[in-house]
Amino acid sequence: MSQKVSGGRPVAWEDAGRQVAPVLGSYSAIVVISSDPLAAAYVALGIARAEAEHRRSVVGDLVGDLPPLRSLITEEEPHGITDSILYGVSLNKIGYQVAGVPNLYVMPSGTDPLIDAEIMRSQRWTKLASGFAEAGAFLILVASNDAPGLSDLLEQLDGTVLVKDAELQNAPSALVLARVAGPTRTLKLPLHRIRAGAAHWPRHKWLYPALGALAVLVLGGVALALMLGRTRQTAQPANDVVKAAPVPRPVPPPPRPAPETLYIAPLANASDSLSASAFSVELLVANTAEGANLFVRKNGAALPAATVSPVQIGPERATWYRVTAGAYPRRDQADSLLRALRESRLLANDSVEHVMQTPLALLVDSVPSQGGIVDAIRAAVQKYAARGLPVYTLMQDDGGARIYEGAFTTAAQSAELIKSLRATGLKPVLVYRTGSAP
Repeated sequence: MSQKVSGGRPVAWEDAGRQVAPVLGSYSAIVVISSDPLAAAYVALGIARAEAEHRRSVVGDLVGDLPPLRSLITEEEPHGITDSILYGVSLNKIGYQVAGVPNLYVMPSGTDPLIDAEIMRSQRWTKLASGFAEAGAFLILVASNDAPGLSDLLEQLDGTVLVKDAELQNAPSALVLARVAGPTRTLKLPLHRIRAGAAHWPRHKWLYPALGALAVLVLGGVALALMLGRTRQTAQPANDVVKAAPVPRPVPPPPRPAPETLYIAPLANASDSLSASAFSVELLVANTAEGANLFVRKNGAALPAATVSPVQIGPERATWYRVTAGAYPRRDQADSLLRALRESRLLANDSVEHVMQTPLALLVDSVPSQGGIVDAIRAAVQKYAARGLPVYTLMQDDGGARIYEGAFTTAAQSAELIKSLRATGLKPVLVYRTGSAP
């Protein structure tokens, strides 16, 4: 396959990928799709290079021996995605680190580079996406817009970045996280102007001797001034010499304290990963906690399992506050909530709400199954609300309830909330959230 990219240089497509990377910081598994797979591959590499600065990023080839990705692998016949999906080769054996770029890996298409519908529809993608989310890593797959089984693949992942194309005919209901209409603009050197100027240089031959003579006169004047200055200094009496005050030795600054680190314990209920209430609706991302909490207070009665989660977004890793609602084991259930909220006009017309995967949360308390469970839950929630903590409740299969705060895609995202809850004296536990809103 030719490495020529229509409509822009590879470096410009990579730069376009870098520019959209900040809006993808909360996702763990996406597909970059285009009718031009080479452009999609370069955009995926740009996204991965940007995200590799703070988390492990893996780019996978679902097209077949894409040159931009294959050229980064030194092995002759590397194992890849087809070997893993069809024959069970470990994921650790098909990821090849890119030389000179820590945290960046490439998964080739495989020894059999034909990516068919069986590969795209494999249920293993759901497990892989959950694994990447749990590890705080990022999976970026590259696919053609006419790939068979594309819609089934997207149902198992967070969404897509659409490159060059306005629509995705093979998966019209796919969640488009970002669009890259074209490569970034690059500076073009006006060579024709340089050539035009050079053509006139021989006509002004008299200019060079004149410039040389002027340079000699300037240098001579500077030398004469320096000689006169030194003569005046030596003519002064010895007793007029003023000794310079001793300059104190610089004092090095005090050593900086070691950066604060936070240990995040492994998930306490890893066995619940497949039954987690992983899908929610993102309603708002505010740059202050006050703004996010105000939204929940005003609309909380109409929002099941509403919560505020501090997350770091963008290359500067600035803290923003995400408001989500709902906790469902299936995506279509979250889609139904989103439609209901839009129909009720609770959401503004210019809102950017969408369904996302947030399988993790912080467990702060629980209420055992008992008579009068509703009153017991209400009392427990009010206790935390009085402390300014926007907790929410999910009913469990045994009739009891668990009280959570936050909703996260990756374990690393929970660090800020863990820190703030510990400061209040609580001991939150990171878990897969289970149950349903009462």
